[in-house]
Amino acid sequence: MEGCIDKARARALARQLRAGWSEEYRRRLGEGMAARLAGWPLWRQSRRIFGFYGTAREPDTRPVLELALAMGKALYLPRVTGPGRMEAVRVRALDKLAPGAWGIPEPPGPAPVPTAELDLILLPCLAAAPGGTRLGWGGGYYDRFLDGRAVPAAVLCPEALIAPFLPAEPHDAPAGWIVTERRVLVCEST
Repeated sequence: MEGCIDKARARALARQLRAGWSEEYRRRLGEGMAARLAGWPLWRQSRRIFGFYGTAREPDTRPVLELALAMGKALYLPRVTGPGRMEAVRVRALDKLAPGAWGIPEPPGPAPVPTAELDLILLPCLAAAPGGTRLGWGGGYYDRFLDGRAVPAAVLCPEALIAPFLPAEPHDAPAGWIVTERRVLVCEST
C-alpha cells in the first residue's frame, strides 16, 4: 500500500484493496498470522490475550483465537457496551459467541476484566505503518479501550496493507508490533 496523506484517503484505499478478498484468502491470512504468533516469544509468555473476531472485511482470526485456546491461554474478546465503548470478556469456547453490535460475534457471560490485567492485545486495522501507526475503521472503539494503558499491543495486518506512512492524531497510540501472514515486525516506536 502506498503512503497516504490523510485518514479518509488511506481508509478508502485500504477498503478498496480489501474489496476482492475471498474466504479462502482471508483464511490463509489468518492461518499465516497464527503461525507467526505461535513462535513469537511475547505470545508464548502471555497468559491473558485480548483478540478480536475478524469480519468478512478482515483476516479470518479464528485460527489465532483457536491457537490461544489450544495453548491454554485465557482468551478475551470485545463486547460492545455503547457507542464507541467495549469491554474485554473471557471466552472459553468460540461456539458460545453470539452476534452482538454490528453483527460481530461477542462473548456472553461473566463480568469483564480490566484492560490493565491483559498481557497482550491484538488490534484490528484497515492498514498499519512500520512506526506502529494503526489505521482503524473510524469508530474509536480500540482507542478508547486502550486509552493510554501500558499493555503490549500488536496489530494484525496483512503484508499488502502495510504503508510506509499513515497519518496519526495525538490520541492514536502506536502499537509495538505488526503481525502479518509472513512476519512479526518490531515497530520503530518500540
